[in-house]
Order: sequence, then structure tokens, then C-alpha cells
Amino acid sequence: MSVQIYQNPEFKIYKAGGDYIIHNTHKKFKEGHTHVKKYDICMVMIKLIRRKQIPKSKSKYFRESLIRLSDDRNYIDKISNI
Repeated sequence: MSVQIYQNPEFKIYKAGGDYIIHNTHKKFKEGHTHVKKYDICMVMIKLIRRKQIPKSKSKYFRESLIRLSDDRNYIDKISNI
């Protein structure tokens, strides 16, 4: 079972067991959510997407999560080409 713990106009964060789920409310849940281990990472992802910044992390999962969460085609292309 998950409990919503954060919301802004674009994103919701749910606590699900020991993990967190971020959902872009402008996308269908199946296509626009990802799972992360820490709340702080959720907030970093939201900040990066809103500011359209390239992540410092080289983690493939982190970049794929940003792509799933973003609805900006230009930003998705920038992250995909890292």
C-alpha cells in the first residue's frame, strides 16, 4: 500500500514500503512514474526536471527515470544523448 506524502502541480510522491514512487501527474501513471530508494533523490529529480538541468549522475537508471518523468521532448533528448 502506498501513501501520498508530497504534491505540487506537476508531481506526486508516494511512500510505498521502503521505497518512494514519483509520478508526473501530466502523464499516465504507467508511463510517467519511477521508483527510488530515498526521498531526497525524489526531490533532486523534480528539481532537475523543472530546471531542465543535466544530471551529474552517470547512472543509467537515474537518467532513464528522468526520461520517464519528464514530458519535455527537448529535455528528454538532451538526457538521452549523455
